[in-house]
Amino acid sequence: MQLEPLLSIVIVNYNGLRFLDECIASITAHVHCSHEVIIVDNASADDSVAYIERNFPQVRLIASAVNTGFTGGNNIGVRAVKGELVLLLNNDTKLLTPIDAAVAAFEDASLGALGVHLFYGDGRNQPSVGYEHTPARIVLSWLGLASVAALPNVFRRTETDSAFYDRAHADVAWVSGAFLLTRRTLWNAIGGLDERYFMYVEDVDYCKHVQLHGFKVAYLPEVCVCHYEGAGKAWIGQAALTRTVRSYKLYLAKHYGALVARLTGALLAAVLWLRVPVYFALNKLRGNAIAGDKAKAYAAAARQALTKVPG
Repeated sequence: MQLEPLLSIVIVNYNGLRFLDECIASITAHVHCSHEVIIVDNASADDSVAYIERNFPQVRLIASAVNTGFTGGNNIGVRAVKGELVLLLNNDTKLLTPIDAAVAAFEDASLGALGVHLFYGDGRNQPSVGYEHTPARIVLSWLGLASVAALPNVFRRTETDSAFYDRAHADVAWVSGAFLLTRRTLWNAIGGLDERYFMYVEDVDYCKHVQLHGFKVAYLPEVCVCHYEGAGKAWIGQAALTRTVRSYKLYLAKHYGALVARLTGALLAAVLWLRVPVYFALNKLRGNAIAGDKAKAYAAAARQALTKVPG
């Protein structure tokens, strides 16, 4: 009789063919426990499905006819898993070290979710542990003052001190969904990721529910992962920014109430509008095309912040 794997790795892919070789090779090299790999393809148009079928026979492929987003894709994948532990792993990642310590950490029965040390493609530390998304933090963190060390952490959504990531932390608010290890039983009890998010802030929300179910969220420094955040793009773009703002309002409505979400959205809109003339000036004075895109994007995000709270 074949034993079930200890670990199920779920990768949601959307036009990420260029990352797949590196990602799968790193799993082969650094995952030593019994495991399975499930890739959910979100209606990619870059030949990802055919490429996976040709080159990764060991992978279980689920091809969705429509793009269900990061949340929907992971929910589809986890419904098919067999492992006791579930690892959500972005397609634009590569494991740099063995993940044995992360798996072993779940011998602690109080642990519900775990994140690890993420790095950008150029080797810089990538902030991947964050603070509770309070109304004040959501507004103040968009003032662009996160790098000012003297200011309190209410001006930051993520921990930006690189020294923080050199130490283990047994109880944090949330960890990045680029590498999020959790228990399958807990995932099922929570109901997986809230698909109203589509993408962005869903990891914050999931970790919030982990804690509401009486479990801890932890961070482990010795497991290292390269994450080409934003699929390697220099600027996330207008769609990502407006989706992020929409996700903020959904999170606030769920955990703080609709009225707080509306009021916070109005304040956030004012802060986002402050950036528009700055980027507009950079575009006109220096011919910076990305600045021009950002001016339009922040205007759209400010309008999004004023829209009705997502239902």
